[in-house]
Amino acid sequence: MIDKRCKLCLINSRVNDLIKLKRDDKIPDLLNKMAYYLISNRDRDELFVNTFNYIKEIIKDEDPYRELKKYLNKIGRESSLLVKKELIENNWDLNLALKFSAAANIIDTNVLGYEAADLKDALYDEPKIFNDINIPKDKEIYLVLDNSGEVYIDLLLKESLKRNGYDVRTVIRKDSYEIDVSLNDEIGSDLVIEGNNSPIKSLKSGFIIAKGIANLEAFLFSDHKLETLHLFRAKCEVLAERFNVSKNTPIIIDGLSLLKEIKKNNLQ
Repeated sequence: MIDKRCKLCLINSRVNDLIKLKRDDKIPDLLNKMAYYLISNRDRDELFVNTFNYIKEIIKDEDPYRELKKYLNKIGRESSLLVKKELIENNWDLNLALKFSAAANIIDTNVLGYEAADLKDALYDEPKIFNDINIPKDKEIYLVLDNSGEVYIDLLLKESLKRNGYDVRTVIRKDSYEIDVSLNDEIGSDLVIEGNNSPIKSLKSGFIIAKGIANLEAFLFSDHKLETLHLFRAKCEVLAERFNVSKNTPIIIDGLSLLKEIKKNNLQ
């Protein structure tokens, strides 16, 4: 069951998309389509992707936030210089790189209740870590990327993994979704998944490090066969309540612990 506040977040997010994109004339069409999707009882991650695709369709723009993504990447590049310096000084410590990556998940567009913060300041927020971090060295690691801007911090996580003896590949969506990294952006990737659904459901082997809320939600509605580690912020009241943290707290949690928390708190 989808929390009623998640439905409100969906409506708020997509209406705000049209307002930001100066196409508020299309709001009635959007609301009609959203009502259909909500009645169809789709998974939460599918609802967000399908409604964003509808926006792209009605405004005839395959990447509505391309300019915003370029701006965010500029900020991310600048911030990554500070992070790289610290990682070098700490011999590319993997736990430090994971903390930076989780904290970098401060960038977003329309999450209901989301409070923006300066990326450079937010990088030093201490994450809530729910379990011992255990990334296996005998499996290929798939780092599933999320938002533009913060991706430059995630690429330093990739570098830390490599320097610590891991075989790691970055993964992105091919087509645009909100401000997420996609194929036509300036960021290259080792693996590109067709469409614009979260790559989580397409990966069939290895160990997944998943950035952000959308990839977390996709995992919740997957078959849970792969081991995962999730790096994200509790950007909304729903997540803050479910994980018993203050809103915007960075979180590091493995897939098994995540499912236990979800079951305990009835997030789905």
